[in-house]
Amino acid sequence: MIKVRLNKKHCLRAGAAGSFRINGYLCELMQRENDENTYYIRGIDQFECLMSARRLAIVGQLANAGPKSIRELANLIGAKPSALYHHMDQLLAVGLVEEAGKRVVNRRQEVLYQTPGAVMRYGLQLDDPKALDIYKRLASVQCRQSERDFARALESGEVVGDGTAKNAWMYRLVGAPDAGALEKINGHIEAIAELIWSSAGQDNPLIVISGLMAPVPRQDCDS
Repeated sequence: MIKVRLNKKHCLRAGAAGSFRINGYLCELMQRENDENTYYIRGIDQFECLMSARRLAIVGQLANAGPKSIRELANLIGAKPSALYHHMDQLLAVGLVEEAGKRVVNRRQEVLYQTPGAVMRYGLQLDDPKALDIYKRLASVQCRQSERDFARALESGEVVGDGTAKNAWMYRLVGAPDAGALEKINGHIEAIAELIWSSAGQDNPLIVISGLMAPVPRQDCDS
């Protein structure tokens, strides 16, 4: 990305966020490496499993609002339940989703699913040779899911385009920040992520923020 978490580590989610401040552009963020609520995705098989916009959406929704049944997930994602079972099987096989329990609804038993952490983060470092191809392909998948999310939003009639309640943005920025400005940018991005993570499970309208930042090499043109 939790409303009713069956797993204690998810129930602690709301109080686990570290303190941070933007004033002066200083961030005092919690060291999530030691946070039991954060799950770092590091397995190559796990990344390969996420090379699907649908599975990326499932993980995001469960991290925010799990445990959920297939039926509930289908409603959140905008898909038919029958279209999600094989995706769920693949996510279970690599440990990105786990069973959280069962319940009976209208005399039918439903399996509930959740993510292994309330916060799911990519854990491969960019200086890892294995990471380059993985993140290149994952960026394409993430952009494809972002396109779906934005299209659903525009069709929903729930877009607020102005004011403090604005909930939809589209922009592409190109700049050349110095080291100090880049540090501030990274601090703001981390702070935004913390705000989103700490809101998980609240009974507010859902929003999705998806982004990429990349250094673009300068190339001299022949005169």
